[in-house]
Amino acid sequence: MKNVLIIAAIAATSALNAQSFVAGWDFDSVALDAQQMTANWGDESGSALLSWTHSPAGGPPFFTPAEFGLGLSFNSGVVNNSFTFLTGGVDANTGFDQFSDNFGAAEQGFEALSTDTFSFSFNASGYESLQLFYAYDATGSGTYVQETVNLSTFDGNAAALYQFNTVSGARYDNFAITGTAVPEPSTFAAIAGVLALGFTATRRRR
Repeated sequence: MKNVLIIAAIAATSALNAQSFVAGWDFDSVALDAQQMTANWGDESGSALLSWTHSPAGGPPFFTPAEFGLGLSFNSGVVNNSFTFLTGGVDANTGFDQFSDNFGAAEQGFEALSTDTFSFSFNASGYESLQLFYAYDATGSGTYVQETVNLSTFDGNAAALYQFNTVSGARYDNFAITGTAVPEPSTFAAIAGVLALGFTATRRRR
């Protein structure tokens, strides 16, 4: 019975500390003149929103691929293309292990041809220890590094909104927000119940 209690405690701890993939965006299949997209990865796939500003030379609505900066040549095929920042390196929602597994869609990335603003809107009410990961090429040379941003100030915020300004000429790809899922009160009650039953059974056996 003691072993059962230990196993239950370990399982409970793991459940409370499991890292979740909240939302991810990789610009795949996004129209070249788009100014926003919903997440195509993570728990909030299809709902969390990434939007960006842009001031093309011709003025809106005269977007062109050359002005706007979405294209195949801007994709990060090496850095942060995989889900190594997740426990086990796999997206639990799809079972895929990298962004490029995205249902065969064309791989695209974003090049900031001006100083734009990225805005991330998501529901963080069920998460804590939030972080943002993304691939970043500061000069557009094709050399990407992984950037990490601490978003813990948004923990528990149902209407989280994070923004940052891009660097003109820099390239961005594979945005991913992660966090630790906060269990519902009923989950805590269930765990406590299991442990209490085990403790009671152990005392009776003595």
